[in-house]
Amino acid sequence: MNEKMLEKVKLLPLHPGVYMMKNAEGEVIYVGKAKKLRNRVKSYFDGSSKTVKTYALVSNIADFEYILTNTELDAFSLESNLIKKYKPKYNILLKDDKSFPYIKIDMRERFPRVQIARRPKKDGSLLFGPYVTGFRISEVMNLIKWAYPIRWCNTNFNDGKMRKRPCLHGEIGNCIAPCAYKTREEEYMQTIQSVINFLNGDNQDVRRRLKLRMQVFAERMQFEEALEVRNLLESLDVMDSELITSLTTDSSIDVFAFNASDELNVINVMKIRGGKNIGQFNYLLDDAVGTESELVSGFISSYYKEQAELPKEILLEEIMAEEQVIIEQFLQNTFEKKVKVLIPQKGIKKQLIENSSENAKEFATNSKDKYERQKKLTTDALKELADIVGVNRINRIEGYDISNISGTNSVASMVVFENGEPAKKEYRKFKIRTVEGADDFASMEETLTRRIENLRELQNNFEKRPDLILIDGGLGQLHSAENAIKSQGVFIPVISIAKQDEEIFVSGSSVPIKLARNNYALRLLQRVRDEAHRFAVMYHRNLRGQSLTSFLNEVEGIGKKTSEKIWKHLKTKENILNAKPEDFAEIDGISTKKAIEIYNHIHKEEKN
Repeated sequence: MNEKMLEKVKLLPLHPGVYMMKNAEGEVIYVGKAKKLRNRVKSYFDGSSKTVKTYALVSNIADFEYILTNTELDAFSLESNLIKKYKPKYNILLKDDKSFPYIKIDMRERFPRVQIARRPKKDGSLLFGPYVTGFRISEVMNLIKWAYPIRWCNTNFNDGKMRKRPCLHGEIGNCIAPCAYKTREEEYMQTIQSVINFLNGDNQDVRRRLKLRMQVFAERMQFEEALEVRNLLESLDVMDSELITSLTTDSSIDVFAFNASDELNVINVMKIRGGKNIGQFNYLLDDAVGTESELVSGFISSYYKEQAELPKEILLEEIMAEEQVIIEQFLQNTFEKKVKVLIPQKGIKKQLIENSSENAKEFATNSKDKYERQKKLTTDALKELADIVGVNRINRIEGYDISNISGTNSVASMVVFENGEPAKKEYRKFKIRTVEGADDFASMEETLTRRIENLRELQNNFEKRPDLILIDGGLGQLHSAENAIKSQGVFIPVISIAKQDEEIFVSGSSVPIKLARNNYALRLLQRVRDEAHRFAVMYHRNLRGQSLTSFLNEVEGIGKKTSEKIWKHLKTKENILNAKPEDFAEIDGISTKKAIEIYNHIHKEEKN
């Protein structure tokens, strides 16, 4: 630690606040809060023994800034906001893959539907969940579909219009069809209320209905259907077995437990809803730095910003005693909802904490090998790439690819990897504007020119500067990309990878670099390249699909309005090609006969 930094630390006040650690490039790499700023910041540089992760942080600190706050609660809130803004490398950054699905019922709809919503908006709809394990929600939806004759179509009936006749599902009894029979509207709403009761934990009505259906199927010798219903009844038995009898049926609890094992920090989250354990999951905290209580409190503040709802209670371990009140106040101030934050000492809630802690420990033990492999694919691979390119560090890689067929609808993709992992919110798409025909060189030059222009102008979603740009191709593609970037007066390292022999080309050398096929730096480049290709092809297919409305109009009796209804209902060409006659029959104005004609026409076209 240099003398200038040491003097700066001595001048820090003994006051609540937030500090921001920066590296040599001025990038914020860590944000922390403190009750007494001077003591907390000094602890990083006092020469005491530190964990590997903390040492990595300290070795990268070139400067720091701080903001004073009136209270520790204000510091907690500000810390959370700054982490979200800067996404520092050594803070807890929750990834998108933990957005668990809910079941949603919007009672404002004329005939409410039961839908899966992965990121539900807070629009007043009834939400049930989250369903932590993927297969669980599909089982619940299957139970509802088999037990209750409700609608599953996407038709909007809020305009008050009625169908002249029920769709195929209504005709075969899968739906009450209130849209065609006004006298059935009340019955439909009663059925929806039964679904709500089931989702709130009352399984008796579903069980009774399924047993009746199984009996009917057996009498008709429809044994496959009877077997499927029997399997659903077994799923109900599993759900009932997860009931925690000593909790009330309206219990809504989240349990958090922490485990540290050989530099692996794990947080387990257990979710109790309706008195049932609906599942639990584990977070590996990667490069996150801090004390146990700092890590858990930081995790909680980030976690609930990504969730659709808060529980009534949160259970924490003893290590969180000093943070307990702050977390409770933070949640109430942020979400305007009272949540009890408890540290149980005995009883069933203490047992839940112990179970969560044991699961965190087991996950940490079982994740060591996976963590080491992941570290090699990300952190170690990035270090080797930095050496190959000749720069100090690489964090953000942008990969580009061009897609067209015979020069039509040319598009480009930009995918982003941060810390060696896909950052899908950062992906961008480009329509090629100035190039005619299949000229990948010119298309790439246009794409990179527009990208750098957006960077220089700090355009929204383009203000982050890449540490490395990856191009698919050989030396020619590399030089073309470099010229496009240099023409904008900017220097950003460029690297290319040729598919045939997986050779790597870098600036300033015409000699390709050949890495072993199992080299982790090469495997990272391949992942970026393949993801850029996938994203470009997907975008190109979507554009082509949007221009294919005319093929539907070839069906006799299908005009522009009906064609638009089909696209609105099924969204993409892929969905239309995979749709069955009954899917078309769900659309207002399409009879069962016409639905079959549409289906036959589409598949005739596909064969041709």
